[in-house]
Amino acid sequence: MDCLKREKGKLIILKKEKKCVERCFFKYAFPCAQVKVKLGSLTPEKYDELEREFLKNDFPDKEDLEKSFGVAFKRIGALAEKMGKEMWDPKVIEKYWTENHNEIIDGGDGMYGIASEDFKDLCKIHEAEVIKIGGDKLTVVYGNKQRIVSNFLVPEVGVGDKVRIHFAFAIEII
Repeated sequence: MDCLKREKGKLIILKKEKKCVERCFFKYAFPCAQVKVKLGSLTPEKYDELEREFLKNDFPDKEDLEKSFGVAFKRIGALAEKMGKEMWDPKVIEKYWTENHNEIIDGGDGMYGIASEDFKDLCKIHEAEVIKIGGDKLTVVYGNKQRIVSNFLVPEVGVGDKVRIHFAFAIEII
């Protein structure tokens, strides 16, 4: 995660900004907010509010994030307990997005049990290689799949860079 890095096997917060973990969570969570509207678990008005923050590269506070992404935080809470850490610990948030999220999808938890394989693939976090840049769009490849995603969150990305993608966004360079 862009606020976090590994150094000698330890996870450290790069930015001294107190809200760094919230920013990281929101960058991964927002891309699926439109699905939450379609499912009725997020109002269109709340979506619009979240979108405004996302487009300003801002983020809601912890309470608002927990309320808006309640199912994720139920899962994060369980993961935190299993790890013996607080829910907002950077290691918990990192593990949720980089490992646990895809495991939940593969396990068919909740709506993922009835979702199509294509939808589940879109929902997963993938590590992909940038093979083409065209304006604000990136063509990325992962496995044997190619996809076009937005570079909004990673405007400095280059061809050959590895990125994490979620829905239609490159979330961060790795």
